[in-house]
Order: sequence, then structure tokens, then C-alpha cells
Amino acid sequence: MTWKEYSIFLLESIGIYNSDLMLHYYRKIKKFAYWYKKRDGIDMCDIPDQADTKLENQKKVISWRRIARSIEKNDFYMKRLCFAQTKTDDEELRRLIHKWDNLLNEDTISDDKDLINFIKDEVEKDDNKIN
Repeated sequence: MTWKEYSIFLLESIGIYNSDLMLHYYRKIKKFAYWYKKRDGIDMCDIPDQADTKLENQKKVISWRRIARSIEKNDFYMKRLCFAQTKTDDEELRRLIHKWDNLLNEDTISDDKDLINFIKDEVEKDDNKIN
């Protein structure tokens, strides 16, 4: 399986359980690809499967491996693709947490401290509303 096929597989797998989250990742990937098209003239169909590992780690090149690794790591904000945490993302995450609380909660497996803190804050707010 190529990295491109694997990325698509991951997105489709997420979409089976949570189409909203899949669409979130899709929009981020689309913006990521658009930025590289604008900057380097690389079309979506021309994205390499993988690039020099050193350059990928420095976030200097686009590749399907970078995209797949971001999805694998549950990188909601897609920081591995050079995105930052935004208010829009926070609002979308808040909506997703309330809609899909069985899949997005403080037990969500992720190493993203911002995501973990955000989810904990939302759970705390909900607990305070109940009390």
C-alpha cells in the first residue's frame, strides 16, 4: 500500500465512525495541498508518496507520509502539517465533543497537549453546568 492509499484508507476508516471528523481532516489536508500548490506548484496528484525523511521532519516538504502520520497520531489541529490551533478549530472541536462524546473525550488517545487540555476543559465545563 502506498502512503497515499494509506492516507485515504485512514480517512475512510474515520468516516465510518465519524464523518464530521473525517471532513475536518479532509479540509485541513486540502488547505495543506493548496498551500504547496500555490508556493511550489505541486498539484494534489503530484504529491510524492514520501520525501527525504530529514526534510519531512523539518516540515519543509509535502508528502503523503506526512499526511498519513498526522492522521495516525489523531492530530486534530494538524500541527504536524504546520497548522496552528485556531478559534475556529476550537469551536469545531467543541461541537464534535458534544456530538460524538463517546469517541472524543478525555480518554482519547493523543499526544497533543493542547487537544488533551481542551477536552479536559470542556468536560470540566459540562460538570460545572450539571452541579
